[in-house]
Amino acid sequence: MKKFALFFWAIILLAIACNKTDPADQFSNSLKLGTGLSATNSFVLTGEGTVFQSGILIYFRLESKDDMAGSAVRINVNPVGSATTETHDFPSLQSYGHIYLSSFLVQSPGDYIATGILADGDKTIASINFTVQ
Repeated sequence: MKKFALFFWAIILLAIACNKTDPADQFSNSLKLGTGLSATNSFVLTGEGTVFQSGILIYFRLESKDDMAGSAVRINVNPVGSATTETHDFPSLQSYGHIYLSSFLVQSPGDYIATGILADGDKTIASINFTVQ
């Protein structure tokens, strides 16, 4: 009986140890905007929001659930109700990762939609509405 109990616990511990936790579960498809980057953690936006002053840099944090696999990033900015698109292309900075941070500029006041895209495969990750005053 004692051997059976040890065998039983060994099987349970093995099953628990082999339970895969995919690190990608900690990421989601999202696009956030802000006015800067944290001085203590460059993966954190400061002034996060959706209303910005014209003529200032708008920082973005594009997060992909799946590994970006070295893809360049594209941010398309469309004025709401318009067919025009302002495209901002950003080069790949590394061969792996789930987060890309950079900035772009919108000069004209108005309501916009920003869309984050992985250029390789033209994969849309997320969109966000924002206003420039």
